[in-house]
Amino acid sequence: MDENLRNRALKIFENDQNQLNGAFEKQSDVVVPSKIEKVSVVQNGNGTWTKNVVEEDSNLYDESVVGQIERQIEEDAKTLQEFCAVLDNQIISFNAQINAKKQQIVSLSVQATSGNCWPGVACSTFLVGDTTCATGANAATFDYATYTSIIEDRDALSIYENIAGPNQNFSADNPFDPDSIVTLTASYAGYGYENEKQNDGGTTLSGVGRTDISTTLSDHNARIIATKRYYTGSTIPAATCVSIANSITTLLSEIDALRAQRDAAVNRTDLNSVKTTKTEKEFQDWGNKNLHQQIAARKTKNSAAVAAVQNIS
Repeated sequence: MDENLRNRALKIFENDQNQLNGAFEKQSDVVVPSKIEKVSVVQNGNGTWTKNVVEEDSNLYDESVVGQIERQIEEDAKTLQEFCAVLDNQIISFNAQINAKKQQIVSLSVQATSGNCWPGVACSTFLVGDTTCATGANAATFDYATYTSIIEDRDALSIYENIAGPNQNFSADNPFDPDSIVTLTASYAGYGYENEKQNDGGTTLSGVGRTDISTTLSDHNARIIATKRYYTGSTIPAATCVSIANSITTLLSEIDALRAQRDAAVNRTDLNSVKTTKTEKEFQDWGNKNLHQQIAARKTKNSAAVAAVQNIS
């Protein structure tokens, strides 16, 4: 390898590295004045002239202001994130209370079903009035209960995950991809660009709910339900079945009350308006940091290229 050619190749990368090293440094010692004088000359009535001098803000910026602006953008984004997080956490708290009550409904419903509270399961009989259920080929059961899937309340959060949040990525090629919709949780509080209330729009709880349990004591006693259909009665006290039914009704009312409190505490329209501006700040901050990342990556790449040129014989 011709040494002169090798040195010329190395010079290219060295010059590039020097430029990258100073990319964010001030290139001039000139300081822009914060004030300027605005001078005007007017003619007086007697034919003389008067000079007027007014001091004004210059509204000019030198290179040192770039870092200040970047820091201000970052601070503004963080302030708005903290502001939105307060409201997001209120929503999360209310939804947690609501979903806890929904879980109670599921647990009570499971208890009622396992205890065969009415409406429950009846079985076939040989004859009308016969209290012995059929067996073998004549066996049949009849489930009179109504089961309902219980789904958690949630806020659906729209978020550009690369720009800000727990999955922030300043090296991403596209800050707007992915454009995700996630459940608002503590780790996402303060982030995202839009909240959408979704009652019964979250995760389906394990187990089903019931709102059909009778509050009449005698309904839970063994009896003929229809021709050749016999309800063997609840396997837990009838009073317990009634108590379960009343508890579920109370829980449903409490859920409605909590939803009203939640929606009164946080106006999502106003919150989303703030989040729109916050996302603009986050994107500006992402752009600044993305540029720093690209320059750092370019410097690493150039270092490897310098080593490669030096290794070639």
